[in-house]
Amino acid sequence: MEKLKQHKFLLPVTILLLSILNIIQSSFTELLPDEAYYWVYSQDMNWGFFDHPPFVAVWVTISNFLFTDELGVRFFSAISFSLMIYLVWFTIDHPSKNKYSWLFLLLFLSTALLNVYGFITTPDTPLLFFFALFLWSYKLYLSKKNTLIYFVLSIAITGMMYSKYQGVLVLFFIFLSNWKLVKDYKIWLVCFAALILYMPHIYWQYINDFPSIRYHLYERASVATYKFEYTLMHIVNAIAILGFTFIIIYKAFFKGIKNNDIFHRGLNSIVVGFFFFFLVSSFRGHVQAQWIAPIMLPLILITFNYLIEYKKNLKLFCYLALTNIAIILFARISIANEGISPVKLDFHGNKQWTLEVERLTKNSEKLFVNSFQNASIYWFYTKEKSHYQKNYLGRKNQYGYITGNAIFSSDSIAYITRISKEYSEIKMKSSGKDSIFISFLKDYKPLFDLEINFENSTNIEFNTSMIKPYTIIINNPYTFDINTEDIKVQIAFQNKKGNEKYSIPVKINSTTIKALSEQTYSLELEGSLIRDIQEYPIVGIGIKTSENMDLVKVSTLNKFKIVD
Repeated sequence: MEKLKQHKFLLPVTILLLSILNIIQSSFTELLPDEAYYWVYSQDMNWGFFDHPPFVAVWVTISNFLFTDELGVRFFSAISFSLMIYLVWFTIDHPSKNKYSWLFLLLFLSTALLNVYGFITTPDTPLLFFFALFLWSYKLYLSKKNTLIYFVLSIAITGMMYSKYQGVLVLFFIFLSNWKLVKDYKIWLVCFAALILYMPHIYWQYINDFPSIRYHLYERASVATYKFEYTLMHIVNAIAILGFTFIIIYKAFFKGIKNNDIFHRGLNSIVVGFFFFFLVSSFRGHVQAQWIAPIMLPLILITFNYLIEYKKNLKLFCYLALTNIAIILFARISIANEGISPVKLDFHGNKQWTLEVERLTKNSEKLFVNSFQNASIYWFYTKEKSHYQKNYLGRKNQYGYITGNAIFSSDSIAYITRISKEYSEIKMKSSGKDSIFISFLKDYKPLFDLEINFENSTNIEFNTSMIKPYTIIINNPYTFDINTEDIKVQIAFQNKKGNEKYSIPVKINSTTIKALSEQTYSLELEGSLIRDIQEYPIVGIGIKTSENMDLVKVSTLNKFKIVD
């Protein structure tokens, strides 16, 4: 065993075997819905996308050039993951590191979340690669400042920013840890060069009215009141992404918190900065585990040096790491084989249900409502372009920027939703917990971009004893007039989660809604139609475009009065 640990080819051979394992896993594991969504990105390459910068689509495009099916999405991720391991290894300058390549591999192979990015493709995949490149080049910069290092730094910074917006946090926290960087005019040239390279993405955001910024800062769901569970889950995630080895890894981190080495200080700054940045974010809503994924690389570097110097913790770390690896191997086998997993995962059953939908909906356009992930999975596995629209419960996404996404008429449209109705039902997982429902429409007019609201939306009163007139405002952004016979206006009462519980149809006093105009219309509501709605505290006015469709547009209000 000692000879194996010291073998000079241990590192390259292990990384080669890991690459082969990741490629095999990539090929035999069904896509996650989000991966299919990023594949949709790659079908219409651009300098920007709604949710994220474009490099995840570049990773998919490179893979798709070489392979088809799942490997055509993930192949380059397996390759870049192995390159990332080497970059982290080259970043280490401990004089005894070559004797401990086995420990380095153990750290990498036992870090729970990190292993996932070897066989799936998400924006974190290129982010981690360029982050590793940044750490390596920054470490070299601290000892020798030459033109090549400045060039690599600019590429690394640009790559991080083109991968995920968290990339800017890395740069910010490094500057916080080393204020002397401000005095190096060449570092400013590096940042300027990265900004120039990033300009196409900024321009894309500008011409599209900054959709990503508006979504992440304002439109993403946030809680009205603080929920402790979000903060608690953020702390749990900081542990879960590491697995059982978190005991030693965080011990190493806290032991070295006062280390004045500039590079070590930068690693600490990134770990602390990411943790507290997203701790604050947890006051607005749920924080996902992968948002703090970059801290794994600094923690590996810190722990490696710590364990070499403090060998009394090595034995415990090895036991914990081997436990992690055993769990990770079981998880990877379960992910690739649905029958083994005790629970049905997002990796399972996707190909099966898409082929069933294809069989049931031949010769029909496919319209998915409120699930761009399902639309993407269907498009990927059938290679038949699907369409997506959101109603009032959905959110904006990349489908709004795909040419030819909207459907206005067709002989037959398969309307596919996750809300239970009297439709054909298809179970998405063998557990039966998730289903989709299909109906067929003709001469379809979605009109999802219509906007409707009460004129006085802050003071709504409903009188249960008389017929009362109301004024509403409808904005028609389309280039054609809309016949009011083609839409159905409804007052919708919802619970706090935004689910429609009760609605009342109303008639507006006009036959036409003019093109490209915002106009006022009047409607009458019979008070006796309003039942006991105290349990539904949110009211809105919404539009349907077909009897069997959900409300496509609802303007919600937080307060209303009932007057007898």
